Amino acid sequence: MQLPEEQAYLYELFNQTRGDTSAQVSMYDIGTTLGLEKTAAGSTAESLFIQGLAELKTLSGGIGITAQGLEALGKTPAETDGGVAKTLGKGPVLDSADMDLLTALVVEIKTEAAAGKNSYPQLEEIVMDIKTMETQLLSPKPKTGIVREIIKSLHHTIEKSGASVLAEKLKSIV
Repeated sequence: MQLPEEQAYLYELFNQTRGDTSAQVSMYDIGTTLGLEKTAAGSTAESLFIQGLAELKTLSGGIGITAQGLEALGKTPAETDGGVAKTLGKGPVLDSADMDLLTALVVEIKTEAAAGKNSYPQLEEIVMDIKTMETQLLSPKPKTGIVREIIKSLHHTIEKSGASVLAEKLKSIV
């Protein structure tokens, strides 16, 4: 990272996400905070993506800081909820915190699946479970129980593929 604008942008991303690599904020909101036009904010964010310091989380401009981005700032990953792993809520319908957690989780699962470590049947199963979850998340009242079962299915498949870190994360969420 050579440009001071990139350093300032990354630092503001760190501030807005509180150092949580699973959190997401709008790349344009960060730009607005720094006095950047929408195009300049997007270009700066793209530069950080290329360097691996930030990642695109949603197609609408939601971004997050990566572990590499934290390292570049000399920061450590934030503890989430006082060090307790994030889990799904107990209610029958997902709340906004659940939705944020699941949106970030879907991105992480897609990234892992794209790494190419799965057999074709495993990849096919993962893709179908992701599609099912994304469909449920589109519901005006997405059901916690349905999503919980999808995560259990994903856990089983991903555990067989050898992605132990992601498998443990899925297990802790349910």
